[in-house]
Amino acid sequence: MPAPTPALAGRSRLLTGLLLALFLGALEQTIVATALPAIVRDLAGFDLLGWALSAYLLATAAATPVIGKLSDLHGRRALLRACMALFALGSAICALAPDMRTLIGGRAVQGIGGAGLIVVAQAAVAQLAGPAQRSRYAGYFALVWAAAGLIGPLLGGALSDWLHWRAIFWINLPLGALVLWIGAPGLRALGPGHADGRIDLAATALFAVATGAFLLALSWGGARHPWLSAPVLAALAVALATGAVFFARQRRSADPLLAPAWLRDPAIGPALAASLLLYGFYIAVAVLMPAYWQLGHGLRPTVSGALLVPALIAGAIGALIGGRAAARSGDYKRPVLPGLAIAALTLALMGALAPQLSAWSVSALLALVAFGIGPCTATVNAVAQNAAPARQLGALTGAMALSRTLGTAVVVAAGSAMIVAHVRLGGGALAGGLLAGGESAAAQTLPDSTRALLRDAYAELFFFAAAGIALALLCYAWIRPRAAHAAELAEPAPGA
Repeated sequence: MPAPTPALAGRSRLLTGLLLALFLGALEQTIVATALPAIVRDLAGFDLLGWALSAYLLATAAATPVIGKLSDLHGRRALLRACMALFALGSAICALAPDMRTLIGGRAVQGIGGAGLIVVAQAAVAQLAGPAQRSRYAGYFALVWAAAGLIGPLLGGALSDWLHWRAIFWINLPLGALVLWIGAPGLRALGPGHADGRIDLAATALFAVATGAFLLALSWGGARHPWLSAPVLAALAVALATGAVFFARQRRSADPLLAPAWLRDPAIGPALAASLLLYGFYIAVAVLMPAYWQLGHGLRPTVSGALLVPALIAGAIGALIGGRAAARSGDYKRPVLPGLAIAALTLALMGALAPQLSAWSVSALLALVAFGIGPCTATVNAVAQNAAPARQLGALTGAMALSRTLGTAVVVAAGSAMIVAHVRLGGGALAGGLLAGGESAAAQTLPDSTRALLRDAYAELFFFAAAGIALALLCYAWIRPRAAHAAELAEPAPGA
């Protein structure tokens, strides 16, 4: 029997609760960064500093498709509650942590819960909204991500300064309870799930090891260890070996974690590729821009952060406009392809003019790039979700999230290596760690010759990103969208 249609008020509250759950998971990716100096001062363990951020990312990446699959099998209602409990447990461990190792363990638990909040919320909204309105609600997701990006660093710094860094983690407990309370009246509408499948535990373990080793190698390379050092090569070898075994097992599985058939699907395959390229290249540029403004123009960290705000806002506006246009017309390409073309051309222009551009001009052009990319961020998930069977909605949403994480990790690593190599070949001195923005005092003392080399290096990064966005445009143009998968129209909504 179809899941009962909730009353309008209950449905509204449920959607609000799901968007807040997404906000909570996204916020945790940004709120800790500004409190790291205070955390290190209290807990010592400066050598473990990077793990306070990496543990969350690694756990999120490894857990994302698994949780998406579990939500298809056992229902998004149950998974949302379980992930909120894990998120709260991880937050409590971090808040009570007596040392850095305990805090890192808590961050890993948080990452698993946070992955669930993000993926289950997105899949549940896709289920409730239905195929025709998915792109419209994806515009709201973009607003949530932008808000988390703006509020996270400010809130983290404020709580750390005015109360204590532990408040950053304690605040998640009442916020999590609020999310569940707001969404409670409509949670039954999410249904019980399809319990006739199963999770392949061996494949899950292989996937977790492969993903973790790959991301670990990318985080080590050029920062903690040279790219050709034994630890980095060993991590890449582990990732390659376990990844090969994982994909071989998936091809033989009747109920795979990541269905190989998705890559051959004319809507899902190109959407996965477009998502990987789009988010990888754009987020990599956004992540590396504060270092450009600090190192290339000598600006303070606060100012460099403020220069990113126009891009965050413009991207959210573009997503809202593009998502609504696609939902209204049913055309998923017309609002997207011109925007991607504008973004690629703007990045190429930034590359050509980078040595002469002021910091504020770069900020304005980056906002134009974000606005052009916005419509694609609102539609690419919906295109893939509409092409998948209803019973795979959560797993596919997890795969799309994984493509974003892997794309970002690879392009950030490649872009950082490109910049450092350019500066060193030009005779400048630049530590890879400076690109993470963690050494602001050193950034202020760079000689003018090194700053000029940096601006030239970022010109290469902008051209690199322009090529990546152009490839994303080609992948998106290759998509053959469908209004909805036949199974979704014929079956009741999955319990997602």
